[in-house]
Amino acid sequence: MQRDVIVIGAGPAGSATAFHLAQAGIDTLLVDKADFPRDKTCGDCLSPRAQHFLDKMSLLEGIAAESHQAKRMHFYAPNDVCSSTDIIGTDEMPNRTLVIPRYRFDHLLQEHAIHSGAEFRVAHVKTLLHDGDRVSGIRINSEAIHAKWVVIATGAATGLLDQAGLKPNGSIHTPAARQYFEGITDLQPELELFFNHISLPGYAWLFPTGPDSANVGIWYCGDEQRSSRTLLQHLVEQHPRLKHVLEPAESLGPLKSYPIRSDFLRAPKLSNGVLAVGEAAGLVNPFTGEGIDYALESAHLAAQAIVAAMGQGPLTMGSLQAYPQALNAHFRQLFLMMAFARRYAFNERMFNRIFGRGAAGQQVIDTLIQICFGAANPLIMANPLLLGNLMLARQPEQP
Repeated sequence: MQRDVIVIGAGPAGSATAFHLAQAGIDTLLVDKADFPRDKTCGDCLSPRAQHFLDKMSLLEGIAAESHQAKRMHFYAPNDVCSSTDIIGTDEMPNRTLVIPRYRFDHLLQEHAIHSGAEFRVAHVKTLLHDGDRVSGIRINSEAIHAKWVVIATGAATGLLDQAGLKPNGSIHTPAARQYFEGITDLQPELELFFNHISLPGYAWLFPTGPDSANVGIWYCGDEQRSSRTLLQHLVEQHPRLKHVLEPAESLGPLKSYPIRSDFLRAPKLSNGVLAVGEAAGLVNPFTGEGIDYALESAHLAAQAIVAAMGQGPLTMGSLQAYPQALNAHFRQLFLMMAFARRYAFNERMFNRIFGRGAAGQQVIDTLIQICFGAANPLIMANPLLLGNLMLARQPEQP
């Protein structure tokens, strides 16, 4: 059997890639090891940037109708001071975040890809086919399915990347965990992020999914070996704010942990016959842990490159060089800054200066969140006045 493109993995990156290809008339097979709907462990938050790309897919209105909307964020600094910021949009990006469980979100994307003409199959792809040094398709049990190109969208899993010549180097995974709760009292409608009473670098979150329900989680991105499950269990039991709001609540399902890849700056993206999208290309923000917006955007860029190359002749590594070039043009500057920030600024002293000074730090907070959500150029942080506000500030004391 011969297909134009096979997309492996039907998460946001894979389903969005399949949608764009099918929309362009490309014969596309979308494969996932699980049938839908299925759960996916995540923080469930859709940034303004993610919503922009959902709008391009004509999905935003329907997803927003099923989501909790938040237009403000609260940050608890290591010194226990709470600061807040409005979520600032642009002409293309709304001034809100959406929170929708991945169980539902991924299903909506997968259905959209199918309705646009992609074929979906449930199968655990363990083997890639090769024609010499070129990936030429996949094997499902005893069936060989050939393709002009293969897209890997398997998230943090690296097995198929190894077979494809896209093996990432070094330590690439950081741990995270989340759990759902309902019956929560004193739940604010805004997003809450915690840098207090936890191990830095990393953060914990309380993201409302409804009037009295929320996604509660933690991400640790330091060099030490930490169990995210243990960190989250301790957090729920000991964190002053979370202990208060969750005491009368009931958990919905088990606590789940998951790995995060954020190695975009050094991750291979293109090999002979195959390319990687989303987290499979390391596209998770190394400072925020957010990846859905980059998954959707990289899917759009990958599909554009494939469609353009197919219009010029056979698909080759040379004809698809536009894809990694586009990734670098869109993300390299931001990821360089975010990686630098995680390495040198994600500590108690700096976070007290950013989030623990109240009104004195408001400009820095507002600018940083706009950059993280794609509403501002990362180079804004190099503004001497902004850097001076941050670096010359007195170290705040405990309240």
